[in-house]
Amino acid sequence: MSAAWPVAALSLLALGPGSSEEPFDPWTDVARYEIEYRADLSKLPADTQGTLRVWLPTPSESRAQVVLSKEIEAPWPYRETRDRYGNRAVYLERKPGDPRGDQLVMRFVLVRSPSNGIKLVDLRSNPADAPELYLEANKLIPLNGVIGELAAKESEGLETEGEKVRAFYDYIVRTMRYDKHGTGWGQGNAVWACGSKRGNCTDFHSLFIGMARSQNIPARFIMGFPIPPNAREGEVAGYHCWTQAYKKARGWLPLDASEAKKTGRVDDYFGKLPSDRIEFTLGRDLVLEPPQAGEPLNYWIYPYAELDGQPTAQIPWTLHFRRLPLESVRN
Repeated sequence: MSAAWPVAALSLLALGPGSSEEPFDPWTDVARYEIEYRADLSKLPADTQGTLRVWLPTPSESRAQVVLSKEIEAPWPYRETRDRYGNRAVYLERKPGDPRGDQLVMRFVLVRSPSNGIKLVDLRSNPADAPELYLEANKLIPLNGVIGELAAKESEGLETEGEKVRAFYDYIVRTMRYDKHGTGWGQGNAVWACGSKRGNCTDFHSLFIGMARSQNIPARFIMGFPIPPNAREGEVAGYHCWTQAYKKARGWLPLDASEAKKTGRVDDYFGKLPSDRIEFTLGRDLVLEPPQAGEPLNYWIYPYAELDGQPTAQIPWTLHFRRLPLESVRN
């Protein structure tokens, strides 16, 4: 092991189970993951007369998540970028005359711990944690109309932001159904979620964010991948999202209303999240770095590409994970 690991990583390693054979509880145990995120660029248009631009998000870093190593294999020159929210990405271009390209492969080893959010004392280290960035409406999260009316009704008589945050969370867990049948779900359309009372994690948390922001409480949308706590290796089928609300006396409070609904562990998922997830990006209506020519992205977790300024079809991707034993640190 390298002696250059961050101090936070060293302390996290000391907390986890010493062997992959030991029982793993994501609510109490730190996890060490090896992931391979692969984008199949061979499926992109073969037109070599235009410029092809590709962005792929990479894992974030925080007190709850430390990246220990990374390896990137790309068919064309690339660079690593960050947007206004601190979202990290690999960006590459295929110029006219360049080979078509095959796979973009990113490998990471990271440590993830159960998270209680971000305390006030830690906010100064990251400008993207500033609460004022997360008060405005998004394209699919308006703050007036039915969203504002619902938030006012559910917070009537409540004085503190903490009481309101819990009331909005409880309302969503109580009234929403985790249901991905038919159409409309998965877009993070807060008005649709408010009316349909169903959807996936995107819809649950978009409605929460709209309700919170309409009461001048900062709230933000976080995207990542779920890692099954009972599996040591496998493929991840799709994304998972959760949210954080800001309390002036505490900082960023994490919550996961959709998992609370699915599992019935309502109190557990309010204020704490387990280590069975890997965080990638935050925010909505995202302008990438460098900026894409197309519209801001509703949210971002999968590869995105443009050919001559026009968005291409979705790029096939895979994410393979392996949970590693947390070894003692060796200099």
